[in-house]
Amino acid sequence: MSHASPFATFGRRAVAWLRRVPIDDPVDRRNAPALQVLLLFLGIEIPLNKAYHLLSGHVTMTGARLAVDLGTDVAIAVTACVAVWMIRQGRLREGVAAFLTILMGCAVAANLAFGYQLQAFDPYPMIMLTVAALVIGRRALWIVYACIPLVFALGMASPWALDPERSGRAFQNLPSLAFSYLMIALVLDRTVAALRETLRRAQRSAQQLREQMVEREHMRERMLHLQKIESVGHLASGVSHDFNNVLGAIVGYTAERHRLDELDFDPEPDAHRLGAALEGIELAAQRGIALSRKLLSFSRRELAVPTRFDAARALAELTPMLRQLFDGRVEVVLDLPQAPVPVFLDRSQLDLVMLNFAANARDAMPGGGRFEVALRAIGDGRARIVVADTGQGMTPEVMRQAFEPFFTTKPAGEGTGLGLAVAREMACEAGGTLHVDSAPGRGTRFTLDLPQVD
Repeated sequence: MSHASPFATFGRRAVAWLRRVPIDDPVDRRNAPALQVLLLFLGIEIPLNKAYHLLSGHVTMTGARLAVDLGTDVAIAVTACVAVWMIRQGRLREGVAAFLTILMGCAVAANLAFGYQLQAFDPYPMIMLTVAALVIGRRALWIVYACIPLVFALGMASPWALDPERSGRAFQNLPSLAFSYLMIALVLDRTVAALRETLRRAQRSAQQLREQMVEREHMRERMLHLQKIESVGHLASGVSHDFNNVLGAIVGYTAERHRLDELDFDPEPDAHRLGAALEGIELAAQRGIALSRKLLSFSRRELAVPTRFDAARALAELTPMLRQLFDGRVEVVLDLPQAPVPVFLDRSQLDLVMLNFAANARDAMPGGGRFEVALRAIGDGRARIVVADTGQGMTPEVMRQAFEPFFTTKPAGEGTGLGLAVAREMACEAGGTLHVDSAPGRGTRFTLDLPQVD
């Protein structure tokens, strides 16, 4: 087993530490690691470099100039470390602004002490312009730019800036320097503005996408609920028929009470008959409660919860509800395998889809016919549910639009046009497919393929 090298481990931990800052702004959060590296480098490299030159005897300055040189280096190094600490506290812009302010003050002191000629190739003006533009903004960029020519002018006016060979021409390079840094500032300004605008657009697009996804989920829930309400309406007649049977049984059992008033009342056998009648009433009432509970649970709005279940058993348990949707002129046939066919999806959605298929088939067969549901494991880890009827069928134009939400050929008030759209969405979410094959006068056949699970 291979182990990561200590350097790789240290690198990963260092990067994680640099990124772990309490900053909300996404741009500042992305800039924070690179800024910390830069500031830590300056805070360490400047004193080490100065110590090396002092120890090696390369420093020839004395007095006030040496004090300015050491003081500016110490100030920059300390401010860089303080800026890192402020970034770690979530105050990135304040830390960077403090660093730029001290850096600008040190540039003024250095130019006055040493003159412009020694500072001409100093990289700090470029660092100040870039950091101000990327981190703080356009206003800070142009403030820094306005200060740079003034700093150079102070350096050119200092006694150490005068060149004996070109006396009186100390400021001759100032216009070209100002123009050069102006071009750099303009490029930074336009580039940073474009980057921030691109980021803002990306953030707006991401926010709009999140809102659209939330709205789509809400719309899907509403569609499912509308379909449940529609299916409940289709089931109402069948359920009311069952309730009539339940109530009829109860009325029949309660007729046994007349034995209490008869003259030939025999306590022991008649008590058994009354007990049996009460038991029948209890069973009938329990069946009515079960019907009500099933209807209420089916119509209740619930989020889709995919689970593993046996599709064959689920369809077998749904058979009574499917039969309730048809009258005696329609033959309902279910061809289900004996072996389990496990699938993974929301079972209530499968029930809803099958009831919608049955309701559409009933409307397509007003004169009666045959409604068939077949389930098979077709190999390659897939299960196939085929739903067929002998109804009126669909034209090619209707078939092309059959799965579009709110498309319906039924009269107003008799359908929402959501049933097949919900069925297609359920199939796609489960990793399956749904196809339709139909022709006028030949009936309709839906093929729902779903992935099997172990």
